[in-house]
Amino acid sequence: MRKLDLARIVAVHMGLGHLRAAFPLKKLSQKEIIVWGSGSYADPGEKKYWRPIRKIYYFLSRVGSYPVVGGLALKIILFVQKIPPFYPKKDLSSPTLAVKFLKFLIKKAGLCRRLPEHLQDDLPVIHTFYATAIALDIISARKQNPGDNYLMICDADINRVWVPEKPAESRLKYLVPCTQAKRRLLSYGVKPEKIFMTGFPLPPENIGTESGLEVLKIDLLARLWRLDPGGKFFAYHSHSVRHLLGFKKLPEISDSNFTVMFAIGGAGAQTECVHRILRSLRNSLKAGRVRLLLSCGVNRRVLEKTLKYINQAGLWDQLDLNIHLIFSENVFEYFEKFNRWLRQTDVLWTKPSELSFFCALGLPILMAEPIGPQEELNKRWLMEIHAGLVPPGPPEYCAEWLTDLRENGRLAEAAWDGFLKARKLGTYKIRRLMENGEYSEEISPLKQ
Repeated sequence: MRKLDLARIVAVHMGLGHLRAAFPLKKLSQKEIIVWGSGSYADPGEKKYWRPIRKIYYFLSRVGSYPVVGGLALKIILFVQKIPPFYPKKDLSSPTLAVKFLKFLIKKAGLCRRLPEHLQDDLPVIHTFYATAIALDIISARKQNPGDNYLMICDADINRVWVPEKPAESRLKYLVPCTQAKRRLLSYGVKPEKIFMTGFPLPPENIGTESGLEVLKIDLLARLWRLDPGGKFFAYHSHSVRHLLGFKKLPEISDSNFTVMFAIGGAGAQTECVHRILRSLRNSLKAGRVRLLLSCGVNRRVLEKTLKYINQAGLWDQLDLNIHLIFSENVFEYFEKFNRWLRQTDVLWTKPSELSFFCALGLPILMAEPIGPQEELNKRWLMEIHAGLVPPGPPEYCAEWLTDLRENGRLAEAAWDGFLKARKLGTYKIRRLMENGEYSEEISPLKQ
């Protein structure tokens, strides 16, 4: 995608999820992604709000590492991020305490008050975090002709705080990744015409063109072949794979090895699992039967701890051979590296975060323990479309159960189901919407 100037992109550094959603949209703007609350984007008075919020987020994301306070912290998460049951269906448009508190911060404390200075009135704005989007909605209400204001939903289901106090009066529009998120917005009082089911914005370099999906299809065929050494998956699905991926014949030889990526998370929530995984995969890594990618994010402490575990496992000689680390202190450089390695990944092992939507690339998602209601509901969504698997055993035995999941074709099944059922054209659909207002809602995720 060539760089255009169709919109301004606004994100926050609250973990990696909101930045990851913004990254594929960077070519819609000739300006850099506005990371609000950091660097030059926010005055010192406002930063005092963002710093503690970020610290609280990282603490709560690591509650599993603190057994004494973990139970209390988890209760705080559940209270703050609570998402009501979807059934029985009812009107949930009344504002919650969190909605009212956010409005107070915006109107009385000046949260995001300088955001309009960094925008261009005649261009749409795409946010990946609710606070900046709702702030701009409130601030621009005083203008006679405010520009379009869009909020990208980053989970399969969301808290009421993602919607303004009076949704029927708001001009805020929503870009949503899946049907469940759309239904939730409707229950919160958002008008149907303000909801665009685009799909989550995935990296175009992992897809190819919108009409051909050339990169995705080549990578997926190779991945399915590596994930099905016994031929069990292809015994059932060879015809549909050839038909939908556009290949007349299938490869004759399957690779004996395969690649697992373990995403530790922006807050380092999964770091403690690394040494257990390394201990189990030690012999397989030494023999070259498995390659392990450890995604360390942007936190140097996570990188250092990971290196310590590699050394303790006696696997230092496997670094840059069968163990590779994905790390950069620059978050956007990290995403570039992550997306490149993703093309060689056969299994993505991660919390059910925003990375859940990467199942659309034909990646089976091996789900680590979710943290908070959003991840619980992302997990449910992955299970419903059969693209996610719960590990059948603890990490210290992963060499055994990964082998079983591969040999019985279950990993290949999950990869294929994610490709078939999850929307993958979000970046392209958002671009068309910004460019000329074109939008169509297809039933099939494979259609444009």
